[in-house]
Amino acid sequence: MKPTLDIVICVVALVTAALLTDAWRSARHDSSQLAATVAAQNAAIQQAGDREKQRDAQLAAALATVQAQKRSVQTAQQAAEAIPSVLPPLPLPISIHEPNLSSMPPPEDAPPAFVSIPQVDLKPLYDDLQDCRTGRLESDTLKRDLADEKTRSASLLQERDAAVAVAHGGTFWTRLKRGAKWFAIGAAAGAAAAAVAHH
Repeated sequence: MKPTLDIVICVVALVTAALLTDAWRSARHDSSQLAATVAAQNAAIQQAGDREKQRDAQLAAALATVQAQKRSVQTAQQAAEAIPSVLPPLPLPISIHEPNLSSMPPPEDAPPAFVSIPQVDLKPLYDDLQDCRTGRLESDTLKRDLADEKTRSASLLQERDAAVAVAHGGTFWTRLKRGAKWFAIGAAAGAAAAAVAHH
């Protein structure tokens, strides 16, 4: 009977070893797949972040130029000269007529300036003003969308980090507890096998 018991113990040990080896290989395969996926996603996230930084820098430079131009225009005459440069391309030029202010009262009491807009320019000007309104509305919405997207992106990064930690067996203490549990199970199985072998 003893040789039969030894054969059963050997078969159980071999099956257990085969199952553990298969589980180990499967876990390593899943871990390597997750690592490859995370690496690819990290690269995509990094590229998107770089593009976003580049666009932000370009926008900041453009806004700084606009602000500098606004600061450089201080008088009505400077504004009259600068307005045509910020208007959309029009079929005919717009002319702005200012009264001669050299012998006039202070600017708040000065007579108004007159803008002569050719009729063919009215529709393009109206369309451009409506496009500006549309742009402001879209810009406000995009700013709010961007804030939400940054929040979503931060959440996805936290989820990814949590998935990586789980794929690697969790935190150090979780892995230590799991290892101790398997060590205890192995020790108990070995002690049971030794006890059966002695009988």
